[in-house]
Amino acid sequence: MASSPHSSSHLYFLLVFFLLQAAATAFPVASEFELGIQKRIHFRVYFHETFIGPDNTTVTVVNMSLPYTFGDIEIFDTVLRAGPDESSTYLGRVQGAGFRVSKQEEVLLLPLVLVFTAGEFVNSTLTAIGRLDASGNSERAIVGGTGVFQYAWGKLVTETLSYSVVKLVVAYDVYVVYYNDLRLSAIA
Repeated sequence: MASSPHSSSHLYFLLVFFLLQAAATAFPVASEFELGIQKRIHFRVYFHETFIGPDNTTVTVVNMSLPYTFGDIEIFDTVLRAGPDESSTYLGRVQGAGFRVSKQEEVLLLPLVLVFTAGEFVNSTLTAIGRLDASGNSERAIVGGTGVFQYAWGKLVTETLSYSVVKLVVAYDVYVVYYNDLRLSAIA
């Protein structure tokens, strides 16, 4: 009795399935690291931006001159402090870009990195991305980090405290989950 085309394709599928299963069993994948203890924290830091003068922290690199500044791109390297006053403790920098992404309203797409060069989180970074509308208040996703904040995730909530032609001060409430005691292990 001749075999039907359907039965040979089923046999082929079963053969491949069992070969893949045997290979997976023979060569187990060992974890390269263990994440350790999960920690959740909330802290507040302050973004200090200067628009004019020798300490300017923001530069417009693309100016499209269209309605609502659609298409403009700004680069910033601002000061990160422990408080809203200019004399408060210096913690590091906030570096990123602002992309004007709406034709109808003032909306920015803001990828940014909080770079801690002093304080409790020295030599660590947090990376966030999200949308900022004309209200100046927003929530952004924390998508990663380095140093203390390896494998971090969470959210960054912003609240504009003061704004003038010269300066902007924004409170950043950081809600972050990260892992303590990251352990590397050899791959078998």
